[in-house]
Amino acid sequence: MLRFIETYGKAWRDPVRRQALADAYVPIVRGFLLPGCAYYVFVTWGHWRDETGRELAILGGISALTALAYWLMRQSVLGRPKVSLGVLEACGVLTNVLMYSNVLAYMLLHFEPSKLIYFVLMAVVFSTSGVTLRGTLFSIVLSIGSLFWFAGGADQETREQFVFIGIATSFAAFGMASLLRKAILKQIEARLAADEMAARAQALARTDMLTALPNRRSMFAELDGLVASGKPLWLGIVDLDGFKSINDVYGHLIGDRLLGAVVERLAEEASKGDILLGRIGGDEFAIIVPGDRPPAEIEALGDAMIGRLALPFQISLLSLSVGASAGFAHFPSMGASGAQLYERADYALYKAKAHRRGRTVLFDSDEDEEMKENVAMERALREHDLNAELYLLLQPQYSLRENAITGFEALARWRCDGLGEVQPDKFIRIAERSGLMRRVTDILFAKGLETLARLPADMSLSFNLSARDLVDRSVAAGLLRMIAARGIAADRVEFEITETAVMADLPLARLILEDLSAAGCRIALDDFGSGYSSFRYIDQLPLNKVKVDKSFVRQVAHSVTSREIVAGVIALCQRLGLRSVLEGVETDAELAVVLPLEPDLIQGYYFGRPMTADEAVAVAATQGVRNADNRSASAATV
Repeated sequence: MLRFIETYGKAWRDPVRRQALADAYVPIVRGFLLPGCAYYVFVTWGHWRDETGRELAILGGISALTALAYWLMRQSVLGRPKVSLGVLEACGVLTNVLMYSNVLAYMLLHFEPSKLIYFVLMAVVFSTSGVTLRGTLFSIVLSIGSLFWFAGGADQETREQFVFIGIATSFAAFGMASLLRKAILKQIEARLAADEMAARAQALARTDMLTALPNRRSMFAELDGLVASGKPLWLGIVDLDGFKSINDVYGHLIGDRLLGAVVERLAEEASKGDILLGRIGGDEFAIIVPGDRPPAEIEALGDAMIGRLALPFQISLLSLSVGASAGFAHFPSMGASGAQLYERADYALYKAKAHRRGRTVLFDSDEDEEMKENVAMERALREHDLNAELYLLLQPQYSLRENAITGFEALARWRCDGLGEVQPDKFIRIAERSGLMRRVTDILFAKGLETLARLPADMSLSFNLSARDLVDRSVAAGLLRMIAARGIAADRVEFEITETAVMADLPLARLILEDLSAAGCRIALDDFGSGYSSFRYIDQLPLNKVKVDKSFVRQVAHSVTSREIVAGVIALCQRLGLRSVLEGVETDAELAVVLPLEPDLIQGYYFGRPMTADEAVAVAATQGVRNADNRSASAATV
């Protein structure tokens, strides 16, 4: 009993439990009031039939008032969406008082010992319909006390009989009241516990577990809410540069701690204004800046965040550095919905990473058509049968020393149903940006291996790796598995990379290329000389071949400087044991100019335009027949 009183007291003091108690009792009280109203309408009719004069006025008036009060309380007061416990308790007490008044008035006007049983019935009704414990106890005591008082005016036998009945009813009523409320309190506690667990689960579902920031779902819900309200805002996306390599080199524990430190710095900058910060991806964060702030202020905000992130992080004994880029878009001038705003901010981020890495870029409305074209390409990459639409063209690499084709470079092509022939630089860029590059790489590489298996065993195939391929070690592992599954010698496969592809994350790119090189594959540096630090990569990467950019080759006939640069690169490759390729040789005149430089390999239209796999196999077969004939002729001469 003491525990029940303690629990009840706790429920009474706690506003949440008070409301839960009220919510539990509203249907009980409303359910009681409807038959109660009907009963007192019937009682009023009975008084109208049996009573006259003053008795009719008193008894009929009280019963009619009770029926009306019950109906009004049920429909008006307890029909509201929310009823407080205080209001409900007042309704409960008034209900009991009106019921008691009907019996009391009748007994005062027509005392009949047999009608004392009504006080007993009221005590039982009060024990189940009373809202609060104090109101219930008061009603039970009032009913049993009145029973004892009226029983005093009856004969001794009736008095003793109703005294025992009253005592028994008291124990029963008190027991029923406590048991019923205990059951209701248990139900309330169970429901509140379930609600609390649901609320915690919902909070967890909207919170990023690692950083405790709002997660992607929460940020987009907030964004949609602000857009629906019509309030202007800026949406920004900040993406880390170089984080994946740290994760791969030092492990996820260090990576997680680094993310935590990144969040601290971003949160410090966000706290300087009314800015909402959330994590929407592995190393990608969203920023919602309310208000119609000028573009210069937003650009300064983004650059300030990027500047803070550029400072070294001390994680344990390590000093780690990452970069960041950011893209922003404005509502409503740059997008009419949360989805449109995100697309434009993401496109601005892409522009930043492609052209202004480490800076903040605001979406330019003039680029809307370009973005729509990119969105159409991304949708096609996601939805179309790429295995049927992607294909390879092969361009031969010719050895002057061997007077033969030694291999082919595989060139990616996409004939899209609906978009037509899509330029490779465009769809590769979109595939990288949308996270679809792995799928494209796997499909094209499988087609390349299928062609390589049809070529002579002394020929190789060069396959281009994208920047996205060079920041994911699982891609390299997958390519090696495909080579092994085909039963092709690894040294027949050559992977071409560009300076642009490796510069995004040189340490990780070097690890991936070392994995491929250790497995026996060859590595070629494409477009040598087109960047700013190509010689740096010759020293730091496990290269087997260097391809001189065609912009130099085409200037050899007109520029002494270009001729000396190409000659120097060829000589450097010879001293380092690397093969060299001159790209873009198309005419007799260009070939005549480069021949004195003694290049190793030449690739260009002069020795073969890009061709289909069947055409490449046919060319290789023709060359094989010619070489066999030459060998036979030589043997006959001997």
